Amino acid sequence: ILKGMNNSIEEEKLACESGYFPLFRYNPKKGMMLDSKADFTKYYEFIAGEDRYRTLKKINPDDYKELLEMNMENAKDRYEYLENLVKEEKSEE
Repeated sequence: ILKGMNNSIEEEKLACESGYFPLFRYNPKKGMMLDSKADFTKYYEFIAGEDRYRTLKKINPDDYKELLEMNMENAKDRYEYLENLVKEEKSEE
C-alpha cells in the first residue's frame, strides 16, 4: 500500500467501492447477498494506491495499460457474475 499501513482500512474500503474486491456472503437460510456496490470510476484510483501495479508499470510499461484494462474487465465480469447469482437466488424464492 503506497499510502502506508496506517491507511489500510481506507484502502480496503476503496477496493470494495471500486469493484476490485466485491464483498458478498452466503447464508443458507437467506441465500446469496452482495454487500458492496461497485463504482468502476474509482477503479484506477484504487490501482494507483497499490505498489504491485506501480512495479508492473516499471517492469512492463508497454503492456501496462492493456493489462489494467483486462484487469478491470475481469473485475466487472466478476461483479456481474455475483449480481446474477443474487438475482437467481431471489427469483427462485
